[in-house]
Amino acid sequence: MATGVHDARPLAVRVHEQIASEIVNGTLKPGTALVQEQVAAQYGVSRTPVRDALAQVAMEGLATLVPGSGYVVNDLTTQDVRNVFEVRYHLEQLALTQALGKHTPAQLVRLRALIDEFETLDPTDAEEQFRLGKEFHLKLIEPCPNEYLRETLGSIWAHPIQRRITRAYQLGPEHQAAIASEHRAILKALPAGELDTIIRALGRCHDPGDIDPRSLPARD
Repeated sequence: MATGVHDARPLAVRVHEQIASEIVNGTLKPGTALVQEQVAAQYGVSRTPVRDALAQVAMEGLATLVPGSGYVVNDLTTQDVRNVFEVRYHLEQLALTQALGKHTPAQLVRLRALIDEFETLDPTDAEEQFRLGKEFHLKLIEPCPNEYLRETLGSIWAHPIQRRITRAYQLGPEHQAAIASEHRAILKALPAGELDTIIRALGRCHDPGDIDPRSLPARD
C-alpha cells in the first residue's frame, strides 16, 4: 500500500479503495476469490483492515461472501445496471421538480458549456463521457433545496457499481449524439418550466436499453 505520498485515511478505507478500483477496472475478474490472508499478503497489511474492506466491498455489491471460502468478485449483471438507472432516475426526477424555476443564468450557461464539451469528446471515451454526463446531471439539480437528496444522488453517481457500468459499456457516436440531444432538450425546457418535457428527456437519459454488459468485450 506504499504510495510515496502520505495518506492519513484509515488503512481499511485505503484497502477498500484499492480492491474496489481493481474490480471496477477489471484487474480482479468476476469469480476471483478474495481470501483475507492472500489479500493481506498482497497489500502488505494485517488481516483486520482487509476484513473491514472486504465487508464494505460486499455491501457495495462488488463481491459476495461464500461461507467457508471467503469472498468472490461478482459479475456485473443486467439487473445491476437497471437497478442503478432506476433509482437514479426517480431521485433525479424528484430533485428537478424541486429545482425547477431556480436555475440562475450562470448555471444555465454552465450546463450549455458542459453539453458543448461533451459533443467534442472521442465517441469511444466512455470514462470522459461519464465524467461530463455526471457533472451535467449534478449541476442540473444544484438549485434543489433538499441537501440530503443532492448528496444521495452524488453518492449514487460515485458508487463503484456505477463506475463499473461505465467501463463495461462500449459507446459510439450515435449514443453520444443521443445523450447530447436529450441534455439539450432538458436545458431548453428549464427556463420555461416545462417539467413534463424534462422528465421525458430524463427518462431517455436513464434508459439502459437491452444491452447485457456481460456480453461486451472488456475494456483495456
